[in-house]
Amino acid sequence: MAVTANQLVKVQDGDRRSYPVAASVNVLQGTLVYLTAAGFATDVTATGVNGFVGVAVGQADNTSGAAGDIQVEVYAEGDFELVGAGTYTQANVGDYVYGEDNYVINTAIGSTSVPIGRVVGFVSATRLIVEIHPTGDGALPVAALTTITPADAAGTPDYAIAAITNSSPFGFSNAAEAITTLYVVQNLQRRVLDLEKRRA
Repeated sequence: MAVTANQLVKVQDGDRRSYPVAASVNVLQGTLVYLTAAGFATDVTATGVNGFVGVAVGQADNTSGAAGDIQVEVYAEGDFELVGAGTYTQANVGDYVYGEDNYVINTAIGSTSVPIGRVVGFVSATRLIVEIHPTGDGALPVAALTTITPADAAGTPDYAIAAITNSSPFGFSNAAEAITTLYVVQNLQRRVLDLEKRRA
């Protein structure tokens, strides 16, 4: 129903959000905050299962509480100077960034990686300025395989793949079809990597 008077609404600043903290978790000020599948804020990536939600505005100590007893406020957007696990240079500006734990970042995918944003500034070999991009909960990104390099020249592509031959061993009906398939896979690998670089 339409109203004819001013309304008082509850609102959070666009760059800040609050989340209930998981049981027995102490979120420290200035650290990376993640979200569990159950919707609670935590300070661990859980081997990449928990998604990134922001940087803690202040400490939220729930070490003696049940899930949701307290809230943590996080910065959900902005540029932050963060500590990296690698040795960085100006060339890392533009790279995608992953959280390794509640503080350390990296530009390479590791076993505990969670996407958190993109490098927008170089500070030192161990510090980068990161524009954060919260992702919510989600699974660990899969590291890219090395792009294949077919030994055979592409030649004239044959995209009309015939039925796989059923003699022993099974295979393509001619070499051109097999070579074309390898180049299609290579093309897909390159395009996916390019999309990943543009996603933040």
